[in-house]
Amino acid sequence: MTSGNTYFVSCIVPARNEEGNITSVIAALTPVLQSVPIIRDYEIVVVDDNSTDSTGRLIDTLAQNDPHVRPVHRTTSPGFGNAIKAGMKEARGDILIPFMGDLSDNPHDIPRLVERIDEGYDVAYGSRFVEGGALNGYPKAKMIANRAFNNLVRLAFGIPFRDVTNAFKAYRREVIDEIGTDTLESIGFDLTVEIPIKAHILGFRSSEVPVQWTDRTAGEAKLKLSRNGSVYGKRFLNLFIHGNLVALKDLFRYFVKGSWLGIILALVFGLLILAFLFTLTGFSTIFSILATVSWPWIAASCIAILFSFVVRTWRWSVLLRSAGYVYPRDILFKCLMFSWFLNYILPARLGDIARAAALKTTSDAPFGMTLSTIVIERILDMITLALFLGVASMFVYKASFVYIEAGSFVIIAAMVLVLLMIYKYEETIIRLFERRIPSIRQSLVLLKKGLDEIATNPEAMVLCFILSIPVWLLEVSSIFFAARSVGYNLSFVYAATAGVVAFIVQALPLTPAGLGVQEASITGVLMLFSVPSALGMSIALVDHFARGLVIYIVGLIATIHIAFASRWFFRKNGKSDKELDKTHES
Repeated sequence: MTSGNTYFVSCIVPARNEEGNITSVIAALTPVLQSVPIIRDYEIVVVDDNSTDSTGRLIDTLAQNDPHVRPVHRTTSPGFGNAIKAGMKEARGDILIPFMGDLSDNPHDIPRLVERIDEGYDVAYGSRFVEGGALNGYPKAKMIANRAFNNLVRLAFGIPFRDVTNAFKAYRREVIDEIGTDTLESIGFDLTVEIPIKAHILGFRSSEVPVQWTDRTAGEAKLKLSRNGSVYGKRFLNLFIHGNLVALKDLFRYFVKGSWLGIILALVFGLLILAFLFTLTGFSTIFSILATVSWPWIAASCIAILFSFVVRTWRWSVLLRSAGYVYPRDILFKCLMFSWFLNYILPARLGDIARAAALKTTSDAPFGMTLSTIVIERILDMITLALFLGVASMFVYKASFVYIEAGSFVIIAAMVLVLLMIYKYEETIIRLFERRIPSIRQSLVLLKKGLDEIATNPEAMVLCFILSIPVWLLEVSSIFFAARSVGYNLSFVYAATAGVVAFIVQALPLTPAGLGVQEASITGVLMLFSVPSALGMSIALVDHFARGLVIYIVGLIATIHIAFASRWFFRKNGKSDKELDKTHES
């Protein structure tokens, strides 16, 4: 169903030596463009790109017989990209659609592209690789290269669509105007990647439409795989660097505020703790232990940590669903990894708040509701850790565990109290903070609504608690595997106890990534079990290395995806740098 709007559509047809196709292209486009109610007017901008055959004369003849055909003749710098740019400069439509001059695109797909723009999207990707799309006569070598490059783009930019390289797309006029044809650098087929990715970076909304593609029946193909491989590679690298400079800058300005001096001092503090531990345990001894590590065991540690995040994602999705909200798990996983990545580069524990904000910037999730599910997660985590410590105490009792256990229950009680205070004194809190935080009313209303929904679904809470157990079993398994990697047969109970204590201690935001704090906690606990300090320190370092490896690599990829997926949010909110500063000041 359309909105009732109608559009002036410009089809831009690049034509270099297409005398065998161009008449058929116009004949195929015309009846489709004339018969679609949503298209009130149209033009077919045919770009004669330095043709050496009769293409130019044919276009002029067609234009004399049909005022909808607009010829553009180019006599310099031939190239598919230059032809499309010239056509876009001449185009007058509300919607611009490149259409191949060899008739490989299907004109009957144009109405669906226009309808997708009418639904509110700025770019409609014509995709040959989704259900309803089709390819006929596509060369195998090009297919392999196409899929490899498209999957690389999807991974690097977080674009979910399967056919970024297809030239057959519909662009809202504003997209091309804001990008600017003069700023487009591609002269060849890499323009098919440059325009949509730049639109993605600017925050325009995109969608995907199935289309049909059929190999040409006349003329010679212009896309040569051997010539364009390096061109696509350079264009990808250029866009990736440019896109990240823009996207990550906005993302980190939104999440990271405060003095860099404080971050540096926290890092130095963590390094001083490590230096003290090395001095205490003996650097040469630790180095000799680490020189013989078993990498397969380190890989096992990394796998355990990665799977713990998979289970965390499952648990979070259950909580969100019980609160009445459903989001794709891949988005939830990326938000989760982004939050841990942020915690691993900053001393303050901003991860939980950042996770809720990331889900808002990528999926428009209500911030207050999301934060309530994360607080419940933290309560479940602390209950699980306290339970683990209680079970461990049954096997190896230490008086110091009593204090740690008591501390964990204090944290649990504090979290529950905060939720109860917010729930009971909502209006009082709103009156106190509404002038400084205008959105607080909506956030607290949604938080209460989320809590009410969760409270009516005890089965979901039971499942979340059950899922918390494998989360932390996988987490402490990393320490168990780290011990194996240095050749020490550490009891799983000891590993679990050291892990629980380390995780509880790291609730205090002292250093980025718990640097030094984690090593001191694990080493100290293992010493209680008669593990030599140098060996305990080595185990802690290997465990921390494995965690860092997973969080920095997977977290960085997730952060890049979150940054690109958030572009629409920054565009929608129109936040300039000064506006972002004001937001954080308030």
